[in-house]
Amino acid sequence: MRALAAFVRATLIGGILFLLPIVVLVIVLGKAQELARRIVAPLASRIAMKSMAGISTGTLLAIGLLVLLCLLVGLFARTRLAPKIVEWLESGFLYNIPGYDFFKGISESLMGYETGHNYPVVLARIEEAWQIGFLMERLESGHYAVFVPGAPNVWSGSVYLMTEERFQRVDISRIEAVKCLRRLGLGANGLLGKRMGGRTVLSSGYRCEV
Repeated sequence: MRALAAFVRATLIGGILFLLPIVVLVIVLGKAQELARRIVAPLASRIAMKSMAGISTGTLLAIGLLVLLCLLVGLFARTRLAPKIVEWLESGFLYNIPGYDFFKGISESLMGYETGHNYPVVLARIEEAWQIGFLMERLESGHYAVFVPGAPNVWSGSVYLMTEERFQRVDISRIEAVKCLRRLGLGANGLLGKRMGGRTVLSSGYRCEV
């Protein structure tokens, strides 16, 4: 019963963490479009054509305003002031959110941006099996912090503190690893078929749930 309760709890939390950013994005976009429609309403009322391709003129103007705003924000992001503002927000608030730094790096990689976030993909030896993970940092004790995500929900998992003999680095990108986990291992042969090593487990590791 305890194992079942733990599974249900972990699955429920994983589902919430997976849906939360999607729900937030939908809410933010909905509120932004509503606000944009209010701003462009006076202009839309003066345009004779009330719709185009079944879409109201107000909605089209609102979408155009949001696109223009995004372009302006994108231009501002290229200035010297923007990184300072982002750094202030991250250091003061965002880095207090569990996993923010790691998942920010994953999101940036998905969008094709190369950043300074470097979390190499590893194969971690957990009991009698290898699991895809990410090398987070090296401890002064000589152990390494390795994050092993869940599948298909990669936004939650476990952190293992292990010695170097318990894992091996693999030359694949974080995005390839994430896609493989989301597909429940489909494509693993092409990614890891010739990279699986035969290291012997020499020491034990420690784990904490996240």
